[in-house]
Amino acid sequence: MSSHYEPLTTLSGARDAIVSLAFSAKAKFVSAAGYSGVCVWDLSTSAPTPLPHMLFAPQNPKYVITSSAWVYFQKNKRHILLLGSMRGDMILWDYRSDIKSFQVLYRVPPMENTTDEILSMDVYEQDISPGRVGRVVAATASRHITVWTLSSSGEFSQVFTTMLDENINPKTVRMCKITRDIFVFPFYGGEILCLDYKTGAIKSRKSHGPAMMGSVALSNASNKFVAYTGKNFQLYRLTTLEVLKTFSAGTPVVMFSKTVAFGESDNIVVGGTDRGCALIYEVNTEEILQALNYPRGGLVQPTITLPDRHLVAIAGSTAQQPAEVILFEK
Repeated sequence: MSSHYEPLTTLSGARDAIVSLAFSAKAKFVSAAGYSGVCVWDLSTSAPTPLPHMLFAPQNPKYVITSSAWVYFQKNKRHILLLGSMRGDMILWDYRSDIKSFQVLYRVPPMENTTDEILSMDVYEQDISPGRVGRVVAATASRHITVWTLSSSGEFSQVFTTMLDENINPKTVRMCKITRDIFVFPFYGGEILCLDYKTGAIKSRKSHGPAMMGSVALSNASNKFVAYTGKNFQLYRLTTLEVLKTFSAGTPVVMFSKTVAFGESDNIVVGGTDRGCALIYEVNTEEILQALNYPRGGLVQPTITLPDRHLVAIAGSTAQQPAEVILFEK
């Protein structure tokens, strides 16, 4: 087997900057969401999958998708794609295997029908065993953190919503894979919160995190995180906020946060750049193992890895130009 990631396929269809890129469980689908709405491809065929109609309206916050996540219920082999819009809608699409297309399951508008952009979304488990329910968390621009449960029958229920202090801008939320508690990483200020998964009450505050956290990935054991800190990607111990590793990303061309992800059982970090490539770093040595080139150049993000199949997807995030998704496999 090659020690490098090799190009697997190029997926076309997105018409504008991609903001959120995600694999479904078992690498059945990959989705690309952003200013042109949503595209989903079936990875067994590389063909686009029929979706509910969504206008191409890059200037309308209702149709710009800013965050996405997948869940899969083993009990009834059900794939559900969760989408968050710039307006603040939470949208759930359900894959119907009998007609091989997605249909709208839920659309929850923002509270009080005011614009409240969904900044980040996460799920506790992506691949959900029989008898268990899914848990979903989202953070919005008005500093609300909301948690829902999702059942295999499709019931979507809010557990709580809580509003953070004015000085906390919740750029990223991540669920602890052990306790289900929620970590809130702000864009500026360095204060990292841990919220109780049942009530949303603040369990702990850590005030000496990175001054800027443009994007954050949490390790599988939820004991470390890697953040884009404005120039580099840095690995931290979550309990002490000790800097463990620094992955040099070079001076940015544009001040736009670069997405980062763990891969290969947390042994690699994959980060986006604004120089037409994504970079794969080895965690132990901090060295760049490989650059994954994006032919159109410009801003390449986000980059997402899938732990059980060594897949990496990269996509263009430059405004007003087509944005292919390129898959690589090791």
